[in-house]
Amino acid sequence: MSWRHQDPATLADAAVSSVALVADLFAQSAAPGFWVWSREAHQAVADAVLALPDADLRTLARTVGKDPGDVAACRGLTVSLADRFRRRADAPEIARLAELVWEAECRSRLRMQTGSERPARLATPDAREILRTSRPPAAPRGPVDAAVVIPFRERGGDSDRTRNLAAVLHALNDQSHPRDRYRVVVVEADSEPRWESVYAPWCDTYLFAENPGPFNYAWTLNAGVVHGARPAELVCVLEADILVDRGFIERAVQRFRTPGTQAHWPFVDMLYLDEGSSHQAVGERCAQGRPTVDRDALRGVFLRRTPGACVWLRESLFTRIGGYDERFTAGWGGADNDFAWRADLHGGLDRHPDRMVHLHHARATDWFDAEGAGATAYEAFPWCTWPPDSRIGDLSAFRSG
Repeated sequence: MSWRHQDPATLADAAVSSVALVADLFAQSAAPGFWVWSREAHQAVADAVLALPDADLRTLARTVGKDPGDVAACRGLTVSLADRFRRRADAPEIARLAELVWEAECRSRLRMQTGSERPARLATPDAREILRTSRPPAAPRGPVDAAVVIPFRERGGDSDRTRNLAAVLHALNDQSHPRDRYRVVVVEADSEPRWESVYAPWCDTYLFAENPGPFNYAWTLNAGVVHGARPAELVCVLEADILVDRGFIERAVQRFRTPGTQAHWPFVDMLYLDEGSSHQAVGERCAQGRPTVDRDALRGVFLRRTPGACVWLRESLFTRIGGYDERFTAGWGGADNDFAWRADLHGGLDRHPDRMVHLHHARATDWFDAEGAGATAYEAFPWCTWPPDSRIGDLSAFRSG
């Protein structure tokens, strides 16, 4: 398999993706590790585009480099490059560009989506405004099919993060699966319950997990499963910025009816939306009440086969492998990788092609260095060695006194 087996439009789109990625700090910050590992390949593509003999094409490339969110410039460059790949595939500079594009595609876990022109004057609703139009939870009293556990922390005021959780709860209360057959659990891990009055009325269980120190994602999730999700047969770990469609829970429950199914990711590639597209997606799903968002129209960066964001599994499998490794106390991503490897070993992790999106929020720290542990923190970590020799999700673990 080589670039010569690829459609010219596909090659052109990938080339523009590289030009945009090199210039887009938002896209790079979605997964800094993925970016660092493929940066040289994307830069080589951008340099090759800027070295082409066509002055008009180079002008478009420079425009995208200055403003990677310029939809018109991105589309114009894509059309022009597709024409070159189609008509002049054997020209040395075009063949070389195609080779570099294919190398980047084979190496990178990032891919930009240009999206379409956004509606003018997109509003930025706060959490309370979003939740005013949400359906209330049904307060299940009997057995439920599933429980969705959402970890959360926000120590400032209203922000993208608080907006995102409100949108997630709005979407989870608008599902095709009967509302009394699933439970929604929000776990706020902090020194005090800062957001209980905002979110508690819109979930079935609001759990405050006292932890004044660095946010321990793994422990927070374990606490949510142990003290909020059980005894549901199915558990979904959902991050507080994943906006789901109306059929999200119904599809998952149906998938577990297949004998032997123990766990799955409901997506292949996750689209991490930029700020403007996040406003647009929240408006479509929550304010307008659409069953899903028009993902093809949104701008963002795809993270290919990311291990986190959302995973479904039987509660029995979660318990059997001891939940998430609570020794991951710094940085991001490691706990998800470790959990996925252990879940796949013991139960098998399937993938399904649901079209999911991640809402934008500020990233104050590097993916590898969220709490100042250093970029080498994960390199020396004993992956897949979690010994759950004590109670997981112990709510007193970080309590003073």
